[in-house]
Amino acid sequence: MAAVSSVPDQLLNQVVSVFHPRRVILFGSRARGDARLDSDIDLVVELDNDAPPEMMSAKVIHSARAGYHEPVDILPCREGVLKERARAIGSFAHTVLTEGVIVYERP
Repeated sequence: MAAVSSVPDQLLNQVVSVFHPRRVILFGSRARGDARLDSDIDLVVELDNDAPPEMMSAKVIHSARAGYHEPVDILPCREGVLKERARAIGSFAHTVLTEGVIVYERP
């Protein structure tokens, strides 16, 4: 995965501020480069393994996209869960980790 950003700074900054993630991975049409004007932004937010369950709640997801009015899907997931699920070839997690684009990585 290349470290390229095609996520608006306002949105990415808000996601990072709310979640304090290990990584943010763009997937879907925007990551593939075939997005249309009406395409949404699809993000997996990779959290630390000890992230509290509340970090995956609709309330937190909503606050991460507060003030951003374009279509966006934010899917938080713990690092270990994402890696474990990615072991299944063809799974959603496998596709995200093999075809997604890292748009943020914690230093």
